[in-house]
Parts: sequence; C-alpha cells; structure tokens
Amino acid sequence: MSAPDAPLQHAVDVACDPGRAFEVFTDLGRWWDPASTPDPEAFAGLEVTPGVDGEVVLLVGGERRPLGRVTTWEPGVRYAQTYRPHWWQPADAHPTWLDVAFTAEGGVCLVEFRHGGWDATNLHLRERCTDWPDLLGRFARACVG
Repeated sequence: MSAPDAPLQHAVDVACDPGRAFEVFTDLGRWWDPASTPDPEAFAGLEVTPGVDGEVVLLVGGERRPLGRVTTWEPGVRYAQTYRPHWWQPADAHPTWLDVAFTAEGGVCLVEFRHGGWDATNLHLRERCTDWPDLLGRFARACVG
C-alpha cells in the first residue's frame, strides 16, 4: 500500500510512436472528457501553449481558467506541468504536478503517467482525482483516430 501523499500512477500502451503520442497528449482538448470539468455543458476545450513555461488553460463558458504551466517539454520523450486539480482553487494555491514519459516498446508506445505533489494544502483533493484511467483511455483512442 502506498503513502496517502504518493503520486497517482497509471500506464497505457498506445498504438503509435512516441512522437505521435506526445503530440496527441499535449493536444489535451482533443481527448479530454467534458465530464471531467466543472461545467461539461460549457466546456470548450483545453489549450497547452507549447514549450517550457507554456500556459495550460481550461476553456469553459467563454472564460480561460488557468490550470498550470508546462515545466518539461521534450517531444516524444517527456511532458510535465504544474496542475491545479480543481479550477476553484485560488491561483496561489500549492499546485500538484503531472509527469508523463513516452517510451517506444515493441511496436507501441508505453505512456507512464504520474500525478503528484500532494501535501497538506492539497491532499484533500487527491481522492477526487479518480478519472485518470478514463482520461488516459480516451487519450489512447485518440492516438489511433
């Protein structure tokens, strides 16, 4: 059993090369489930500005809601960002982080996903972050679509 503040970890094989998997992953609005947003009816997408320090924003109801900043941008290898698990957190709240590694393995790409950075200021949100397996399934399907 892992510690309550340990990173959430998931892995998925996708039917493409690491470069394509990275491209699809960083096009979050292409595969993100509107049900995993504060207002599915008003969801208009997610945008990632490419490169380190690029902004990650949720587009909902005509608003741009900051979700984080890109911290690692290595196409086909690794992507990482800060992440506010829920949009209502104040902008200065301690963010968590997402870290995604892409590895060619036997004709597919192994995508290893970690969501960590849990501490006393945000640990209460960890139990709400249960939709990653579904979201990563949507991502895997988008890689072949």
